[in-house]
Order: sequence, then C-alpha cells, then structure tokens
Amino acid sequence: MSNPDNVDSRVLLTELATYQNRKLLLWQLAADGRSFCGVRFVARERDLQNAPVKKQVQAFVDDMLSDGEIRPEYDAMADWEALEAAHGDTADQFL
Repeated sequence: MSNPDNVDSRVLLTELATYQNRKLLLWQLAADGRSFCGVRFVARERDLQNAPVKKQVQAFVDDMLSDGEIRPEYDAMADWEALEAAHGDTADQFL
C-alpha cells in the first residue's frame, strides 16, 4: 500500500496476512489507491464499504483465489518478480 504505516492499511494487511498467501499481500500492496482489483476496489464493487474489514478482505480473497490458488487471469497479468522487488519487504513484515 502506498503507506503501510497508515492505520487502515495496516488493518487490511494484517487481516490479509491471516491467509498466509504472499501473492495476495503483494497484489494488495500494488493495488492500493489504483483502479484495479484490491480490497477497497472489491468492497466498493460489492457495496461492502461499511462492512467489517474481515468481510471486505474475504470478498477480495474470494475474488482473487480459485481452489486456493491465484486465479489464472490474475496470475497472468501480474509481474510477480516486480511486485516482489517493490513490495517484498513490506510483505515480509506482515507474514
């Protein structure tokens, strides 16, 4: 996220870390504040802005995963090495 020290960002990332899926964290870190899929985007699309963080994060996870793995369409559009280089240290903090 653009500022992982922001309380809202830390809450989202902490909840997301409970899934122990590094790619979910990397994706969210890259997505924050942008118009592509991230927790806030999915929450807005599903009218969950006022839902508890856990429910918002679960909606994002459901959108991103298929059978416990990142959906192929998301996997294909992500440059995981670049995301790792840009956000890997932050992901480490949460995992």
